[in-house]
Amino acid sequence: MNSCLINASAVAPNPSPDNWVLISKHYAKNGYVLKVKYYGCTNFEGVKILVYRGAFIDRKYLDPHFSIDEDSPIARFKPTAEGLQMALELANSF
Repeated sequence: MNSCLINASAVAPNPSPDNWVLISKHYAKNGYVLKVKYYGCTNFEGVKILVYRGAFIDRKYLDPHFSIDEDSPIARFKPTAEGLQMALELANSF
């Protein structure tokens, strides 16, 4: 039987929606993909790949978490070349 012990003190901090920098922006058929670095976030060195519907909105507050808000991302991918490719394929599919 496999088990996993989680050290609560080792959990990575949540990204701060007002402490980030845009690495790259990619337009798609009906959406866009952002590659963003969140300062203070330790998993994947704070880098996130986010997929959004609609037209690009330039903003200062960017929460990478899913919510019912209209400006919430519809998907996130691992911040690798493969993850970016998958994000672009998704963004071009709807």
